[in-house]
Amino acid sequence: MILFKNIEELNELLTRNKDMSMLLNEKDRNTLDNLIDELSKDINSNLLKTILGLQENKYSIEIIWQLHMKQIVDFTEFITCYKWDRDQIVKILLCMSESKEKLCQEILTDLLGSLLILLSGEPNHKFDPHVQIIQQFLTQSSLIIIRNPDIWIYLKNLKCSSCLIKSTIQKIFKIMLKNMLIADVNFHLNVAYEQYRLYKTPDSIYNMLKMFLDELNDDDIYTLIQNVITQHSEKANWKLILSLISTFVKTKSHLCHVLKLKLEEFFNQTLSESTTEKSFLMQKAALLMFRHCCLEIGLWSEYNRWYSTYKPNVDTAKVFYSLLTELLPIDLPAALAAHINTQPKLTESCGNIQSNYVKKAQAQLTKINHGEDYMGLFKNYDDCQNRHESDIVKVLESFKSTGQVMRVVLEACVFRNKYFTGTFLKTLMNTQLVDNELRNRFIEKLNSMNKIPKNMYTKWKQEQHSIYFS
Repeated sequence: MILFKNIEELNELLTRNKDMSMLLNEKDRNTLDNLIDELSKDINSNLLKTILGLQENKYSIEIIWQLHMKQIVDFTEFITCYKWDRDQIVKILLCMSESKEKLCQEILTDLLGSLLILLSGEPNHKFDPHVQIIQQFLTQSSLIIIRNPDIWIYLKNLKCSSCLIKSTIQKIFKIMLKNMLIADVNFHLNVAYEQYRLYKTPDSIYNMLKMFLDELNDDDIYTLIQNVITQHSEKANWKLILSLISTFVKTKSHLCHVLKLKLEEFFNQTLSESTTEKSFLMQKAALLMFRHCCLEIGLWSEYNRWYSTYKPNVDTAKVFYSLLTELLPIDLPAALAAHINTQPKLTESCGNIQSNYVKKAQAQLTKINHGEDYMGLFKNYDDCQNRHESDIVKVLESFKSTGQVMRVVLEACVFRNKYFTGTFLKTLMNTQLVDNELRNRFIEKLNSMNKIPKNMYTKWKQEQHSIYFS
């Protein structure tokens, strides 16, 4: 009698909770817990499975989870024996991944984890439907995370799951990262060239990428980036590629120069390939990644150092300067200035190639900025009128606290002498600006280091003298 009452009560509960996406209310949750305990005894376990089969697969995902956790019916068995619709399962799991409810995240971690365990074993055709669910879920989840970065938290839960080994976690993260890197988000290569120094990595994306970098091998990261550019360059997600490089440099500072060397090697490799439309696209992509890595390591001075010592052979120089020439309409003024201010010493046979580009770059820079240096010492400013004075303020603040001239100032003197003399010193020594003792001490410090042209310093001293006695 009690058995039939329990069966009837279970049927009613299943009927009330037909929607697979819904969670149970507290009363039904407690009822289900008690019924499972009663009906899962050896004598009734088959009866319980029969009841589930008669429901035509129409019951809440929480019921499936409860049965899975109590080891009555494993989730993989649900998929195999109860012939659940694969698309429906993926849809429900994706909905749960977007939910902020703790229970949803817990259910997702347990059910998804039970499927992901299959990735750590030997291939078995019996589990093909399960693997297809995993692939479909990871692919669609990658796109959802790109649109809404805040929902990657379930990946963190999987990482902490006790049922998944490290190699399985690495496999999942590699799949997810690759999917994200080729998720076309209308931030194509030309747009990236124009805006990459303005794009800032959201905190949620940074934290997710940091987690990936903590788990994956460094070589895996480089290989992923290279594969995306060589195989999927037309739909590469440049926001994430740039964010990945930025996050790598920030979190693995001891390895950032290794990444830079690998990206430089990849760039040189693309320059040596045939000059087809696809190879040009790869060259452009490789240069952007390498340059971005340089800027993340040490701003433009890092890129300037590389460019000033770059010595390609004649054939490579032709391709390189042809690439830079093609990029003139979309390249940043700061990049043009870097190419103009510091020239690598090439062989005589490469001189004409180089000088032709420099003339065009100068013309383009003049067209954009009326011949002025576009970039400041620290970043590109939206307010063109105040950016150089803002640099002066920052430099003086550092000098006040340390008594030393910032490295970026000394680098500008060497690598961007035209800017240093014509813009930085001119702004620094402009008597129309607010005069103060700190600024004067800084100027005297620079002069003692022979960083100020003699005639410029003499003129400034005379102007200071005339102001004092006026």
